[in-house]
Amino acid sequence: MRALVSIFLLALLTGSATAPPFDEFQLIMWQDRTPTQIAGLARLGFTATKLSATSGHIGPSILADKQASGLPWYLENIATDFYAPYHRYTQGKAVTWRFDAAKAHLRADPADTGVFVREPGLSDPDWLAAVQGRLEQVVRDQSRYHPLFYNLADESGIGDLAAAWDADIAPSSLTAMRQWLKTQYADIGALNRQWGTAFADWDAVVPELTDAAMRRTDDNYSAWADFKAWMDIAFARAVRAGTDAVHRADATALAGLEGGQIPGWGGYDYSLLAQAVDVMEIYDFDSALDLARAFNPALITLRTSFPSGPREAHGLWRNLLHGGRGLIVWDERDDVVQPDGSAAPRGNEIAGLVASLRQVAPAIMAAEASPDPVAVLYSQASFRTRWMLDQRPKGAAWTSRDAAREYEDNTWRASRRQVLDRLAGLAVQPRLLSSAMVEAGALQRDGLHVLILPHAIALSAAEVSEIRAFAGRGGRVLADTEPGLFDQHSRKLPAPPLTGVALLPEAMLLSGGPDGPGGLAGLAALLRDAGVSPRAELRGPDGLPATGVEARWLRHGDQTILALQAAAPWQAPGQIEVRLEAPATVEDLRFPGPARQVQQFTVALDPIVPTILSLKR
Repeated sequence: MRALVSIFLLALLTGSATAPPFDEFQLIMWQDRTPTQIAGLARLGFTATKLSATSGHIGPSILADKQASGLPWYLENIATDFYAPYHRYTQGKAVTWRFDAAKAHLRADPADTGVFVREPGLSDPDWLAAVQGRLEQVVRDQSRYHPLFYNLADESGIGDLAAAWDADIAPSSLTAMRQWLKTQYADIGALNRQWGTAFADWDAVVPELTDAAMRRTDDNYSAWADFKAWMDIAFARAVRAGTDAVHRADATALAGLEGGQIPGWGGYDYSLLAQAVDVMEIYDFDSALDLARAFNPALITLRTSFPSGPREAHGLWRNLLHGGRGLIVWDERDDVVQPDGSAAPRGNEIAGLVASLRQVAPAIMAAEASPDPVAVLYSQASFRTRWMLDQRPKGAAWTSRDAAREYEDNTWRASRRQVLDRLAGLAVQPRLLSSAMVEAGALQRDGLHVLILPHAIALSAAEVSEIRAFAGRGGRVLADTEPGLFDQHSRKLPAPPLTGVALLPEAMLLSGGPDGPGGLAGLAALLRDAGVSPRAELRGPDGLPATGVEARWLRHGDQTILALQAAAPWQAPGQIEVRLEAPATVEDLRFPGPARQVQQFTVALDPIVPTILSLKR
């Protein structure tokens, strides 16, 4: 650690060195601390701190303290006023006060759609130019210090986080939407036929808002769904504009977002958003982390630690195995370091946990995911359609839903979660594919044998064509409900387009409960029938497929890494038997010792910490 600090101090003096790269596991303190406390953090293994740059302003005295502290930093909340106007700190008010006021206004006057004008607008050219200029200036001023990254905003979103909302219908947004629609439809006639409208020209096109869409009786939600799809694109484009500004000012700088939300509303289509930044701190609900990394394998992902204890330790280990590169510690109670710089109990706990994690982090972080020839589709169009079908019977009640309500389960989320949990329990690691990836030919590559469609009720004609071609080449298509009942615009089709192509084995996929052996055995049989043999079989003490275990495969050179962890703390059996598909030289990376040439062996699973094995053949 002393060498790390010395290198950074040299960088401050010469402007020639770079901050520690993300190939080292970063441990970052979020709250501001005194130089004495930061020295204590360094002794605990912390590698960086945060420097507030709210609206681009950095206090000179705060910067001086950071320089004196000897640890690198990242820049925080540079443009939260643009990317998160409805969820940001305002002294004396709730963080959501603007969003709450908009909802209250709508309840008082449901006809006033002015509340759906986002302020500021994500497509507003003046705001975009101002934010880009601000970011470029901050990066130019800070580049000599080589911050870890420049955080555009924390807990951003179109409205309040991932809450459903009908923003943005401002003129600049509608103008940009019409330009995008021209890339989706051959002419205004094609749009009118799809939407069931009669617009005279493109300038007349306006979307259908949620209340009106819910009153439809023809199962055609295209004018609403296209607007929602556009807003996901508008959000991702605005984030990308910020990232591009950071890169223009310093080609080596990294742009990021913190507080990544559950996949769904608010701009959280990870197939778009993950490609708009270099760094993301993600709240890992509904496979958000795996989705983001699947759609941008180069993405640097971080986790924030709020509590302490075994469950937090389990989450941090899991985060590392799924591509995490660092931990941001939230410490509003000052329980990591004391004012005199000495370690507090939570600080010692974090230090011990991260020290243990860093013993294997280099091997994990140098490796890349090693998937099996199985793909799982992520369909944002199906999310939109499912949400409309679920909320339509409730009518205007949707306007009372806040961001927390969007964390409620639905069939779309449960279906994908169940599939991914079952595959992990079988030690089968799938590729996650977006609709755009399928349309671009992803099923034609990588030797895929199986495609699973979890609640994929809305598919484009291009997706259907690719899936049919995949099946025609011998690929197996599995679904848990009739896929493609709607097109990608959320318009119901006259007939399901994949009847006879997709196999719907509900009994095998769903029997035995969420983690029941019947479900695992049934899915395993389907995979074997399609030519997919698990690289390892996991058996519990009863000889049946082990439940509650998550397997993770990674590869680096000639080394394969198999990590086995309880899917949730204390959920897995204490001992499992591992049967590899072929003999291998096996070594425990956490507890190095003599390597063994084996094909079948027993593993004693810790209820929290994973077993991480190196396999060589």
